[in-house]
Amino acid sequence: MDLKQVNQANKNIEYSIVSASIFCANTWMTLIAPLVIGLFASKLFASQDFTPTEITLYSISITIHIIFAVIIFYAGNRRSTTLAVEESLTETEKYKSEIIPKAKAVYEVSKTQQSVTYLMTLELESLIDEVRSRPVDYPLAQGLKDWEAGLNRILWHLVDHRTQLFGYKGDSLYNFALYMYDETSEELCIKWRSHDNRLNTSNRRWKPGFGHVGLAFIQGEAKICQDIAISSELSDSATIESDKKNYRSFISVPIKDSYNILGGNKPLGVLVFTSNHVSQFSWERDKIFTLTVAKILSMYIERHMISLVEGTKNEREGK
Repeated sequence: MDLKQVNQANKNIEYSIVSASIFCANTWMTLIAPLVIGLFASKLFASQDFTPTEITLYSISITIHIIFAVIIFYAGNRRSTTLAVEESLTETEKYKSEIIPKAKAVYEVSKTQQSVTYLMTLELESLIDEVRSRPVDYPLAQGLKDWEAGLNRILWHLVDHRTQLFGYKGDSLYNFALYMYDETSEELCIKWRSHDNRLNTSNRRWKPGFGHVGLAFIQGEAKICQDIAISSELSDSATIESDKKNYRSFISVPIKDSYNILGGNKPLGVLVFTSNHVSQFSWERDKIFTLTVAKILSMYIERHMISLVEGTKNEREGK
């Protein structure tokens, strides 16, 4: 017999005892006590002496009356032990079915976030060491190839751990993309992308201020949307019907120009995570992690931009 059954049995016993006590008390108060009081009053006003037997009976009656009065008082103000146990059992059940699994899931995600951040940091350190060890006459074309390969090395950890990080399921269509700002065209262009092979992508460009990519860029702050179809911030002109189906929720994080590569007035680009499911992302769960990834990318981009600028300068000078 488990604790619930034991508590239910105790509850039934407690209910029976309390019900019987209240019934007896009410019966005494409404039927017997008035008769006893009437007899006592008749004897008292008749100026007759009470016999020892009558004194004993009236004393017992007073005692019983006080006891039943106390029972009625406590019955109206009592807190059942079994009810308290039942509340504790309900709370324990809630912990077991909701709170503990949620806490466990948060712990697992946090552990994965730490692991992925660590792996990305190791890749960043390795790539920066590789850039620093390049000779002065390192070909610019090879540097551009290395830049793209480095992005993939850093960001592939997100793709590899997307299920643990963001809770993607079998029918979830993931899409991760890095947009960089092109000063010539004044547009945000894709420099790296990984997506579900069931998605048909166009790799379109975004003007600052248009779409969630452009909004995150021009406002310089991370954006999250649980459902693009009902977003009040994104106008209908900024999205098409396929977007509302395939890119239903998203997080867009600007890559800050922390090292003033382009003057520091606007971000270097935007890192985007999307899903065809609503509420795929959680600000509480994902904000710090995605901002950390953006910072890692900022350091990588800064190092490579400086290297590419130096490479271009060396080629012009014929070194």
